[in-house]
Amino acid sequence: MDELQAPPPTRDFVDTERETAREQITAAWQLHVERLQEQIERGWQENIERVFEERFAALRSGIEAEIETRTAARVAEASDRVRAASIRVQSERLNQTARRLDQAEDGHTWAAALLDGAAAYASRAILFSVINGELQYEDHRANEEQSLADVLDGRIALTDAPAFGGVLETMDAVICMATAGEISARLADVLGSSEDRRVSLLPVIIGQSQGKRRVAAILYAENDAEPIDINVLEVITALAGHTLDAYQTAQRLAPSAPAGSLMAIAPVVPIPSAAPVASGPDWSRLPREEQELHAKAQRFARVRVAEMRLYQAQAVRQGREDARLYMALRGEMDRGRAQFKHEFLQVPSMIDYFHLELVRTLANDDSSLLGPEYPGPLA
Repeated sequence: MDELQAPPPTRDFVDTERETAREQITAAWQLHVERLQEQIERGWQENIERVFEERFAALRSGIEAEIETRTAARVAEASDRVRAASIRVQSERLNQTARRLDQAEDGHTWAAALLDGAAAYASRAILFSVINGELQYEDHRANEEQSLADVLDGRIALTDAPAFGGVLETMDAVICMATAGEISARLADVLGSSEDRRVSLLPVIIGQSQGKRRVAAILYAENDAEPIDINVLEVITALAGHTLDAYQTAQRLAPSAPAGSLMAIAPVVPIPSAAPVASGPDWSRLPREEQELHAKAQRFARVRVAEMRLYQAQAVRQGREDARLYMALRGEMDRGRAQFKHEFLQVPSMIDYFHLELVRTLANDDSSLLGPEYPGPLA
């Protein structure tokens, strides 16, 4: 009978199989999740690296561009400051040279002012006066210690120095080679001869006050390495010529002027007694102090008007063409009139030399060219 018993129930078998299937599905899901997580993590790291590389590359480019921009701006600012400082130094040098030339009391101080001013732009500057077609050494400035007074004692004929002769003919600057055929065998022997070295010869012109311009002296200038700035030297020699001319005129007009002073360089022929100055006071009856004040006033007038012609040439030309010089140069004229009135209209004998110079030099002896707006003489 025992062998005929019923089989065990199927519920336990199903439950077992179900648990087994659940465990397998859980394991499969876990495996799938792990694989997905591995893939996600691997892709995330790659993305992070790429993001960092891109961001830092952009940041580096931005920083470099900003640094370049700021550096360029600072360099430009520094360049502007250096340029402004250089211009200020140049203007201060020129102003100091102009003042020294204007205040020179004799030939030595005048030549020293001219040479010191030129030496700021040239390694060697030599001044020669022109006397009867010959060159006479006056003084020099140079970087190296060299005495030229003894070796250049005596005069040099202009026929032996064609480049110097060219300055006299053209009344303009000449640039030539430092050879015997240009500057004379004597100068070439003393200063050194070389076809690779260039020298500049600049005229000091006087006689403007008489309308008889001529070369009174010649400035020899050269530089060791850098090309010489001939424009600045032309300004200096022009100022020197005007001050020399004004001083000579004052010396001629002042009967008590000492002889043998600054105007020993190429003296100008005396002005005839019929010159316009004769309309002024009788100098012989004036005290010495007043004579000196008159001479100083004339010198002031000539220098100020010469500065207008030198620095305001276009305005002078236009003012003459329009017959309105005063309007073209009103600022300069008003300042000159005010300064003349303040410094010189202190004695009853004084006349308006500034007005006379304006009429004679700027207006070519035609007062109508000053224009209807011109207020007229101060005295």
